[in-house]
Amino acid sequence: MKRFLEAGRLNSPRGLKGELRFECWCDSIEFLSGVKYLYLSPDGTRPLEVKSFRETVGTVIFAGYEDRNSAASLTGRTVYFDREDIPLPEGVFYNDDLIGLSVTEEATGKVIGVLKRIEEGMASNIYFVEGEKNYVIPAVDEFIVRANPQTGIIVRLIDGLEA
Repeated sequence: MKRFLEAGRLNSPRGLKGELRFECWCDSIEFLSGVKYLYLSPDGTRPLEVKSFRETVGTVIFAGYEDRNSAASLTGRTVYFDREDIPLPEGVFYNDDLIGLSVTEEATGKVIGVLKRIEEGMASNIYFVEGEKNYVIPAVDEFIVRANPQTGIIVRLIDGLEA
């Protein structure tokens, strides 16, 4: 499991005091509200100390980048958070923990492939499974029987899910 996960992308400055527009890739900026550091690299190096988040407008200010010009130097960068900074409730996990797991069809018990990526759809997440055949599976109870990093992914297939 990766320790440092993508939090989002830093966009253009907003105002004069180092505020950066923040495209959050988590459920919400509120999810990150207790995080003291975001990191500029996926290995947790190059920490940025979070001075404040403004959830209502989707912005962040970092200590040491409190003017428009220094904040602008961070524009376009992806930032990461440390999973250890955000304890999850029992039975809850990150989507990243599912990537790379084998996917088994419920009816046959046959492994149909590996989960390669998860994309956010309009109504639900979408699982992209690659194997002998490729599948695009909506992450809803009708098709996903179980998805858990410890026990794997079990799906219920119907015609039309092949990519």
